[in-house]
Order: sequence, then C-alpha cells, then structure tokens
Amino acid sequence: MLRSLRRCIVRRNCAQILVPKCTFLTNEYKCDEAWNVQISSPILSKVNLNDFYNILDQNFLSKGVISAIDVDIFANAVRDPAYLDELKDLLHKLRLSAETGNTLESTYYATIRNYMEFGNIQELIEILRDPLNFGVFLDFYSANILLDKLITSQSYEHASNVASFIMLQEDFTNDITNTLCQYASYKYLCEYKSPAEAPMSQEENKKKEEIKIRIKFLRNPYFDDHFDIKDLKTLSGKTLAWISKNNNNNLNFNVQIIGWLFYKKYDKLLSLCKELVENKTFKLYPEVVELINKEIETQQDDTKTILTQCIGVLSKAVVTETILEDSLKMAIENAINRTQNKDIAVQKQLFLNWEQIREDKLEEQSKRLDRANRMKNIVEKQKRMQVEEQKLWFFENEEDIDLQIEEKEKLVDPASVKKVAQQKDDENYIPPEILPKRK
Repeated sequence: MLRSLRRCIVRRNCAQILVPKCTFLTNEYKCDEAWNVQISSPILSKVNLNDFYNILDQNFLSKGVISAIDVDIFANAVRDPAYLDELKDLLHKLRLSAETGNTLESTYYATIRNYMEFGNIQELIEILRDPLNFGVFLDFYSANILLDKLITSQSYEHASNVASFIMLQEDFTNDITNTLCQYASYKYLCEYKSPAEAPMSQEENKKKEEIKIRIKFLRNPYFDDHFDIKDLKTLSGKTLAWISKNNNNNLNFNVQIIGWLFYKKYDKLLSLCKELVENKTFKLYPEVVELINKEIETQQDDTKTILTQCIGVLSKAVVTETILEDSLKMAIENAINRTQNKDIAVQKQLFLNWEQIREDKLEEQSKRLDRANRMKNIVEKQKRMQVEEQKLWFFENEEDIDLQIEEKEKLVDPASVKKVAQQKDDENYIPPEILPKRK
C-alpha cells in the first residue's frame, strides 16, 4: 500500500535490523529537479546573501522600507541553514511594512521548503502559527510535502498542527491534502495523552500579594471558535469534522463522528449519530466507539450522559471489520492516484511562472529606482542652475533681490528675534563677583 522510500539501519545488541521507512508521496511529486532548476537561475546564483542581508537591513533601519521582491530573492537563494535566522528576520520586517501585500507566493513556498530541507521543523511550525508577524501561508503542494515528511517521521503532533493550519484557511479543494490532514489528526488524537500536572512548589503555595492596576476600560470577552482556539486537541477535532463533512462516504462519516467528539460539539455529535444509524449503507468502525468510551472516562456528568446516549445510538449500527487507519491510508493512496499527475504538472508550471514573475518584478523595480534617481539628479541640477543664474545676473537684479530680502525680514516676528537675542545675552551673561564686606 505504501511506497517504500528507503531502509534505515538500526543497531540493537550488535545486530543490524532493517526497518522500512515508508512515505505516501512519490519522489516525482516533490519535483526536486524542477525546483533545483528554478533556484539555479542567474538572478539567484549571483546573490551574496551576507552582503545582501546587510543592505536590506540597513535600508529598513534608515528608511523603514523593504521590497517584497528582495525578500523573495533572499528566500529562494538560501543554500545554508546559517541564513534561516536572517530569512525569518526579513519576513518579519516585510510584514511590518506596506509592501507585505505584494509578497510573492514563491516566498512562502521557498521558506517552507528551506526549513524542511534543513530540518528546522519546530521553528517552521512557530512561523506558520504566527501569520500576523511573519505572513507565511501553506499552499496545497508545500502542505502535502510537509505533511508527508512529518507523518513518515511519526511526528504526529507537528503534523496535526499543520493540518489545523489548512483547516483555518478553509480551503478543502485538494483531495491529497484533505486525506493527509485526516490521517495526521486521527493519529495524533489516538496517541494523545493528557499532560501531567506539575507539582506545585512551596513558593506557589504561598499566598501572593494582589497587585491592582487602574485601567480606562474593559474589553468584552470574545471567542470566535476558530482562530481563537489554542488547544491542539480541539483543533484536531475541528479539522476532522470540517474536512470530513465535505465528502459523503462511510469513511468520512466515521471520521466526522470523531471530529465532533474532540471538537466538543456534543449536540452535533448526537444528531449525526442518529442520522447515520438510519442510513442503511452506514457501517461503524470499532475504533470510533473506543474513542468515545475513552473520552467518557475523562468528562463530567452532563457530558458523560450525552456520550453514553451516542454509544447507545451507535450500538444499532452495523460494525465493519476493517481497521480505520488502513481505510485512511487507502483513501490517501486513492487521492494520490487520482490527482498526483495533475499536481506535478501544476507545480512545474508554477516554478516557471515564479521565475518569470521574479524577473519582471526585478526589472520593474530597477526601472522605478532608476527613474527616482534621475528625478533626484534633475532637481539637484535645477537648484545648482538657479544659484549660478543668481550669481551671473546679480547686478542686473540687485534691486529685486533687495526687495525680496526686505519682504523676508517683514515676515520675521520681531518678538521672536528679540527673544533669541535675549537668550544669547543670557548665555553670555557673567554674574559679578561678590566680595565679603570690610569691617
């Protein structure tokens, strides 16, 4: 079912055991060859990243301006993990400028691909989690490659985070992305363990003095139930629920039940269970009931009652002998077989388009800077010509110049002149020396 990528050698007790390392996506899907051709263009190969970063940084500090095309060139020219911090800094500065609206799609893709290649997955997740400060968003192709890498390495927590980012963007038009997100979220929820509560120290047990601060007003509490969700378990549940409701088949019905369960929408969960039981084609996976029973043990009385009702309703459904995880893997394989060739062709065309857009934007920026420099030179030349003209025609225009000087003197406020003169006198004032009186 899964394509064998390579075999890893694991040493145990001086013996070598071959463990298959599997992946869903083929090497062709990643389009490494086409990507390497794109980043080997003359524009990118000539860039000295150290000097280029210093120029961009100084320009931002002095003028507060940074160009989106310059950040794109930097992102696509990175060949060393030592420059990832500089790339992150430039992305933040671009986000602070008015140019952020002109950020190119190739900047997002190159950033994600660089962090994946150099193994900085944790930092990449933090960047994706903070679009307000960095403005990096996943597209389908980068998301698929990233999810495949994380699932392959069994980093289900990171994979579930990535799946939640896709859900928050609310675009479910790519079948491969949808199925990978379902698998990642399901695996995370199956292996989820509640974090152990740290024992309270003696200092924490001591009563702390309350510090009250006066504020002008209080904001009304607001929770949008989307971007405000911070708990990954809840986000994973919502990811399963939202992605699964777009497809009406038996697998997605079961996954949708799990989604509403962990999304904590128990009323929707109960109504969905009643609706599915009446569907003659519906077959229940045993793993669904196991997860509901597992949740019952951790919930309060009211929630336990609703979940127990769900178990009672689902007991009337026909149970399938198929394993849910195997069905999810099969769904991924089917989606890859359907859309892989199309996605590969789109990616290759995107790389060509990005290269052309980069050249056009760079040429446009060069012309704009050249035009600005010409205008600046013209203005400076006009000023020099005015000074020279005044010198050449001074005696012919002496009376007019005197009149202009008189007009300027009238515009000056005498009080301000007197104040300035007084300030100067005060500065030069030397107090008299006071001697003691003679007896």
